[in-house]
Amino acid sequence: MDSQDSVFEHALDAGAFYTGVVFLSSARRYYTTHTVLDEVKHIKKSHGAIEALLESNTLHIVNSDRKNIEKVVAAARRTGDYQKLSEADISIIALALQLKIVLVTNDYAVANVATTLKIPVKSVAGKGITHTRRWIAYCSACGRAFGPNAKECRLCGNRLRRKYKLI
Repeated sequence: MDSQDSVFEHALDAGAFYTGVVFLSSARRYYTTHTVLDEVKHIKKSHGAIEALLESNTLHIVNSDRKNIEKVVAAARRTGDYQKLSEADISIIALALQLKIVLVTNDYAVANVATTLKIPVKSVAGKGITHTRRWIAYCSACGRAFGPNAKECRLCGNRLRRKYKLI
């Protein structure tokens, strides 16, 4: 993140903790959820650093409300990313939506859903998301397309593959 980012508040997914962004950046305030914290607290070497961020009021643990979780789940189903998202992923997208803040992630499915909800996304690795995608399932034998959650072709019984269309 560049120095201009330091004036913003950010919602952090697990990837931000794993890559150390939260420990290296000088952002004023970070937010995460209990489920994200549960996902990363096994990182023994940084547990003390997480405690220090909490004690210094730099990191805040806030749970997203049900209304925003439902919006995220609906968006994830539309994009076809729902099966790829963990409970922690859904919670942090919902929190960024609720607080109207930047989401920091290295997960493409998280970034894809967030972008469709007009949540600004910062990537912790690489160039980040450039296009939003909608996933579909298709049969490589008969060519028929299905919704993103289908597993088997209803016509010929073949296992379906996934591909995306740009939104």
